[in-house]
Amino acid sequence: MTLELGIVADEIARDFSRAVAVGKLLGIARYEVRNLVSGRIPMVLAEELRELEETVRREEIRITAISPGLFKNTADEAAFERDMTEIYPRAAELAHRWGLPGLIVFGFRKAEGSRTAEWFARAGERAAADGLLLMIEPEPICAVDSARVAAETIRRAGSPALRLNYDPGNVAWLENRDPIGEFDAAAPLIANVHVKDLRPLEHGPEKPEWVAAGEGMIDWRAHFQRLRETGYEGPVSLEPHIMDGGAETIRRCKAACEKAWGDQ
Repeated sequence: MTLELGIVADEIARDFSRAVAVGKLLGIARYEVRNLVSGRIPMVLAEELRELEETVRREEIRITAISPGLFKNTADEAAFERDMTEIYPRAAELAHRWGLPGLIVFGFRKAEGSRTAEWFARAGERAAADGLLLMIEPEPICAVDSARVAAETIRRAGSPALRLNYDPGNVAWLENRDPIGEFDAAAPLIANVHVKDLRPLEHGPEKPEWVAAGEGMIDWRAHFQRLRETGYEGPVSLEPHIMDGGAETIRRCKAACEKAWGDQ
């Protein structure tokens, strides 16, 4: 498989047209949408959505995913209901409008009494009825904080609409190690991939030092090899967290990722 690398657009700039202008100079034609100038997708100004769609048409690029932040800070039933009634419908409408398979979501805020599997069963039922997938991104602050936990949560929830946004960088941030040992549990569920890397957490998880893929603790060559062995053909997107958004920074991250992918 030839790597058609994408990027989370606001890693360059929240102004989508500016992000695309920089990305296209670097040969990037695939973009995930997360934060825009007026807020997090889909809770943004209609005018900004129209401008984004015009940029997509004019520049002949592709949107591969959206991340509306669903369930990232959700810790009780009331918050879950708000997410499902206020954010989910608008995000689902955009996913259909843009021809996307589903939504990137998170695994609920760590909290006593969290009903993670139950909530995912209900959200998955709704997504399945809408013909969409929910791709869970492990995050250190969430109850689903690793691919291993995500796989177990999906098994318990029992919904065919639940998949995994594979993000070893987030798990390394939590566990201070390369989580390649989780790959076998994750592999059948992977529907989207984020690429970031970080150095060992010498100053604790509160002060991560993000670097280009291959410059930190994650053996991206090994992760990519395993992805290729499984026949994965879905999106792979840079999410480097190196936040200056400059062309040289993104070029370095892109080149490192492509080297790791091609160095098989």
